[in-house]
Amino acid sequence: MSDDASAIRERAAAVREAGATLRTATTDERASWLADSADRLLREVASRSAALAESTGLSAPMVSWAARTTLRTVDAQALSRLASQAQQSGSDPIAMLSVILAGNVFTASVRGIVVPLLLGVPVLVKSSSRETLFPAMLRDALHRTDPGLGAGMDLVVFLGGDREREAALVESAEAVAVYGSDQTVASIAARCGDKALIAHGHGVSAAYCGSHALSKARIDRTVAAVSLDVCAYDQRGCLSPQVIYVEAAKDCPALEFAERLAAEGLEPLSQALPRGPLPAAVGAAQAQWRGVAEVEGTLMRGDTFAICVHDQGPIRWSPGYRNVCVVPTNGIGAAFDAMRPFAASLKCLGTDGASRAGVEDELARREAFQAYACNLGQMQAPPLDAPADGRPIWYGLLEA
Repeated sequence: MSDDASAIRERAAAVREAGATLRTATTDERASWLADSADRLLREVASRSAALAESTGLSAPMVSWAARTTLRTVDAQALSRLASQAQQSGSDPIAMLSVILAGNVFTASVRGIVVPLLLGVPVLVKSSSRETLFPAMLRDALHRTDPGLGAGMDLVVFLGGDREREAALVESAEAVAVYGSDQTVASIAARCGDKALIAHGHGVSAAYCGSHALSKARIDRTVAAVSLDVCAYDQRGCLSPQVIYVEAAKDCPALEFAERLAAEGLEPLSQALPRGPLPAAVGAAQAQWRGVAEVEGTLMRGDTFAICVHDQGPIRWSPGYRNVCVVPTNGIGAAFDAMRPFAASLKCLGTDGASRAGVEDELARREAFQAYACNLGQMQAPPLDAPADGRPIWYGLLEA
């Protein structure tokens, strides 16, 4: 199914008109509606996990984990707190937002849709042509919970790059949020003119394990947390760690950490949260990445994962799908020095509790970095109010 330009314009007009009802409702009413919709959607995911697995390319257990950890952040208390933070500026909501979704992390649509609706901003969403089921389920949950408020969100579907359809998508909006590659962002920017562009382009993430996290008392928890960060969404998202910096430690040097990560973390999770099917193009890239990794460092592999211990030279980015580098480092400062070449693309830095203050200090001190820090094990489950690309999650949704 593909919507033509006239259908896109009709839905845009209807969504924009429904914004009046959204703004008439109180913040508490919108928060209650969104929280109830999230509960409804979570129940529906449980009965449609097989269809979502086929649609997303993830395993059914991974789909269930992703939906649960994302939708449970959409509770009335968290929504009210976020709205209060955003409304401190005193600005009114914009009249309408258009959103262009990527297909790699299916739950990314939740924050991209829920936050503007919470603030009274109606949303027209272009689904990724690769994954249309979950956004449609979210739309339906919003409509069924409250038809009046639900009219403030609708979907369109078409292949990216179509100038006429993209122009129809953006022309009625005051701002356009784009999730996708830098090429996609640049293409939409050319259509926006003087409209505000909220760009969420290419990004990578990393993890940092300090020596405290590698102690005998804590190593088990560290391995479990890092493994979850790597496996979540099959390492397909910009919040997925591609590299794990491991501080030199007597209790558990980098090579031993990698061995434990493989045997005690990634291997068990390959059963509990199986990887989805490997696309042919990714399989070819994976074979190349692993071949070079064997030459440049030490490679450990299982049926659905691989770890390269790499202690020199620039990082070679993997194709995702649970292929990750472990890099020994002499501390937080040295890790940040190593990350400097990709500082502008760094989205998230997961770290252990003992190192977090030091990591946040470095992020604040080094202007090139726009990432935010979070605890290991939570990289792919950000809270509703987590910043995005160095900016508040409500950036661009309120009038300047």
